[in-house]
Amino acid sequence: MDPTEYSTLAQFLAASGPYGLVAILAIAYWKLSQKKDRQMRELFDRVVKLSEAQTAAITKMEAALMALKEAISDLRRR
Repeated sequence: MDPTEYSTLAQFLAASGPYGLVAILAIAYWKLSQKKDRQMRELFDRVVKLSEAQTAAITKMEAALMALKEAISDLRRR
């Protein structure tokens, strides 16, 4: 951080008093919350994609097992 930014921040805090500090902390908290929300949305999207892939795989497996069951039943009848 540039030293002039520190002096600007110090001047802002001196001028605004404790309310300025509260405002700065609120903005910092808001920025962190946005970052966490974005990360949670990305994680949720990945979980949804994995769930969809797993559901498709399970459906295919069920279909294959049902076909195998029918084939075994047909062989037993003969």
